[in-house]
Amino acid sequence: MRLERNTVSLLLRVAVASAAHDIVPAWPLDSFIAVNPLAGSESLPFESAQSLGALTRHRTDYVADRKRGRILLTDLEAAVRLRIPELTGTVTIGGSTLPAARLAALELEQDQSHATAAGPRAPTLSRLDEITSRWVAAYLAPDSPWPMPHKDRGLYPAWRTLIGHDPSLAPGERRRLRGLPEDPDAGLAWALEQLGVEADDVQRVLARELHQLPGWASHIKWRAEKVGDIDLTSFLAVRFGTRHALQIPPSLDSTPHEHNPAAELRGRAELLAGHLVVENVTPADTSTVSRVLAAHPTRDHLFTWQLAYELNYRRRLLSSLSTEPAPTERPQIQVVMCIDPRSEGARRHLETASTIETFGFAGFFGVPIRFVRHSGKGAINSLPALLTPRHTVTEAPHDHATATRRVAAARRRDAVHAALHAGESGTATSFAFAETAGWFYGLTSVLRTFAPGLLARIREAQLADNALESSVTVADAFTLEERAVLAEASLRMMGMARFGQLVVLAGHGSDSRNNLYQSALDCGACGGNPGAANARAAALIFNDAGVRELLDARGIRIPNDTVFVAAEHNTVTDAITLLDTHSLPASHRALADDFIRQQIPAADRLVRERARDLPGASPRHSATRLRRRAHDWAEVYPELGLAGNAAMIIGPRELTRGVDLSRRVFLHSYLPELDPDGTGLETILTAPVVVAQWINHQYYFSSINPDLHGAGTKTVHNAIGTIGVITGQGGDLRRGLPWQSVGVGTALLHEPLRLAVIVQAPLDTIGQIISRNQVLRDLFDNEWITITARGRTTDPWMQYTRYGWHTAPLPPAEGAQQ
Repeated sequence: MRLERNTVSLLLRVAVASAAHDIVPAWPLDSFIAVNPLAGSESLPFESAQSLGALTRHRTDYVADRKRGRILLTDLEAAVRLRIPELTGTVTIGGSTLPAARLAALELEQDQSHATAAGPRAPTLSRLDEITSRWVAAYLAPDSPWPMPHKDRGLYPAWRTLIGHDPSLAPGERRRLRGLPEDPDAGLAWALEQLGVEADDVQRVLARELHQLPGWASHIKWRAEKVGDIDLTSFLAVRFGTRHALQIPPSLDSTPHEHNPAAELRGRAELLAGHLVVENVTPADTSTVSRVLAAHPTRDHLFTWQLAYELNYRRRLLSSLSTEPAPTERPQIQVVMCIDPRSEGARRHLETASTIETFGFAGFFGVPIRFVRHSGKGAINSLPALLTPRHTVTEAPHDHATATRRVAAARRRDAVHAALHAGESGTATSFAFAETAGWFYGLTSVLRTFAPGLLARIREAQLADNALESSVTVADAFTLEERAVLAEASLRMMGMARFGQLVVLAGHGSDSRNNLYQSALDCGACGGNPGAANARAAALIFNDAGVRELLDARGIRIPNDTVFVAAEHNTVTDAITLLDTHSLPASHRALADDFIRQQIPAADRLVRERARDLPGASPRHSATRLRRRAHDWAEVYPELGLAGNAAMIIGPRELTRGVDLSRRVFLHSYLPELDPDGTGLETILTAPVVVAQWINHQYYFSSINPDLHGAGTKTVHNAIGTIGVITGQGGDLRRGLPWQSVGVGTALLHEPLRLAVIVQAPLDTIGQIISRNQVLRDLFDNEWITITARGRTTDPWMQYTRYGWHTAPLPPAEGAQQ
């Protein structure tokens, strides 16, 4: 009997793991990073994932874009040819010869159906969902003043002990749960048996159940991997136990398959032939049209519209790229910023000064660390989510006596804050708390509401007074050889062939108040954290004499008069603040001051530029007023984050210098001549590109299907500790981005385009990298994203397809079909 029970448990665990294959782990709010919510389907063609939700906009949206010239007839034709290579030839209709692809494109314009590519909508909140969500939220909620009893035993044991006292269940419903087994595996098996689920249907039923509350399922999958205090088996045991109590059997209905009968095809062909020939339509004409349309069924129409929409943007982007030669004179100041599209605007405005040259590199600067502040209680994993932290870096204060006094003061403040929190949360103390401390909170609220800028200045002054001069302990965390390897890889990947006198490594972070999604605005390459710690560590590595000596032996010489300094770019205010300036030699203080002077007007220009798109802002507003939004606790649009992101360009700065890319493009610097074996390019394609497509798809699906893949409006969010938000008082944990990240009112701010990767590097090298990396084959062959490349500036752009390289569609010639 023991063996049988273990066997059942093992088989059930396997079924749960298989059912959860398409569930993508969701990070908690305090380390929120963008992910593709359909990443579990990337091994399949993009359009095959429509069973998991809408993949395109409605046809009426594309038709509106066609009418305003955002999509041209040439775009539709090119999209048809790319999706259906057999329609690249010509056909004869009514005595006239025309491209076969044009027939399909014209039908798209004539089609009056209103079909969508939508799959199931967001599940409606039922009593089952409400009860399940309430128990899971009670178990996972951190730091609750009234913690869930028996929480230390795990979700299912605690629920099993307490469910008999749940007043939301009727007495008869509670009686049905008296036979619950003690462990979650047996509990799930028992509930499935009680509900009459056959063994052959178990995996399908479990998978369907996980998609009923996808937010909780996604977070629990993450938490099972990273924390280990809950798993999906326990979640499903609670879910199906509740189903049995409520007597709600799981549904086994399947979605009917779409069919395309011959009569429908004939009707489509006759309609289009009549439109083209007008009169005397012959059976041969109808037959020709029918053969073309059979290759482009109606279920594909929205995907062709979407590709045409993307081709239009991609062609305009390619035509805007510069062919200017690289400058030869040595720059005084170089600034390395994150590849984040928000940095594109900062780089463009900084480079109006002839003394500044900029580069793009992932915002952790190739230094993956776990960072702990001096005497800090917690740590942050400041590295891409693809990596696991192996090196812990902390701060070493230069004045230990001062540091000790300030740490003690900070801990006293923390103790006061903890006492205040206990007072306002306690059942017996909340009224007394309001009587004694309410006046203080009232004054703070008035300042937050009517003078957020003043309150911010007071806090900034306090921080400045308490600032410590310190260094990060990078030499303790990494060996000299490890530091040299990191430095060499970073320099080769970012294409830095020469060095200025001052090199600024500018990480980035976002500063806003009352914003549950602030980490979504911080650096994705730093795990949803600001990049200052990584910039500080990288600057120390590059300035290290021992590292430079090893680099020199490997063919990379950093001049003796080159000094690296860390900085942080605040993407709300666009100010760039230099860090650790106490370590700058006297010879470079003037250059640092010069940089600070030049970045101030650059930041002002960028803030006003962004104000054109920011709801509630205007370029006519003062820079001070625009920056005040960061400190306004009622502001739901402190910035727009990465809204609009559409492409990633990997190549020399000469491709994009002076080009206004509207803060829509990830910019990664790269020089093939510094990377002869393609190792650096392979790292870029398999790491930064993958992270960029996570971000791109998070914005894409939060725009396309905000009910299912987004988080809804911020204005009705309630936080479950730091793990996530719910809408209103209960229900599923919302996943994805809030509506304020992608839209305003009922209109989209974000253009949902799949990421277009553009690379200047040898095509053979790119092809070999894709062929030996399954993740890239999935993304490019299955058309989740695209890649366009050329070997040199004088070469034509080539489009990668699963069939090989083809000349990329170019902007239409003058007088072409519009």
